[in-house]
Amino acid sequence: MRDGKVVKKDSVIENQITTEVMKIVNAVINKWHYYIFEDYDDLLQHGMMNCYKNYVKFTPGKGSAFNFFTKIARISLLNYTTRKKKHRQSTDINEHHYLEASLQQNKEFFFDNLEDILFKLIDENYVGNIRTKYIRIASLMLDYLRKTKKFIGKSDMYSWFRSYGIKNSEVREFIKSINAYNEDIFGILKD
Repeated sequence: MRDGKVVKKDSVIENQITTEVMKIVNAVINKWHYYIFEDYDDLLQHGMMNCYKNYVKFTPGKGSAFNFFTKIARISLLNYTTRKKKHRQSTDINEHHYLEASLQQNKEFFFDNLEDILFKLIDENYVGNIRTKYIRIASLMLDYLRKTKKFIGKSDMYSWFRSYGIKNSEVREFIKSINAYNEDIFGILKD
């Protein structure tokens, strides 16, 4: 629906638009050398996906299609490469210490202990709305860790929280606040 009118899908025109937009996305990738940072096919797919979402939003009276799709492709690829940069700069997962191997305990036991400690800390140190919010964040974080059982990355975890309506800033606030109790939390690793 666009401006209160039903828009019918025309596959032939959509294919023509997609072909032309693909030329624009290719030009953006090459002009600003995004291919240096990430795989070319991933960049093309990401740029095309964001342009495709905006096909019906294009309004001829506000400018040319070239400018409209170029801006969408540039912004989306810039955000994509910036997000991926954080992962490129982190160490390889194989270099991380594997907790289960050194502690000789299963993951469920570890997560149960972590859950007990987190909820105890929250109950003892926070009240009211903050306590309620922190319990929800801790529950979702533990659920995320139990389901993945490995390090995935902050962006994946943040998108997990966003799917439940929790903002990234709230998660960062929780992590910053709970960092004061690192000795209590990581004490389970020494036992």
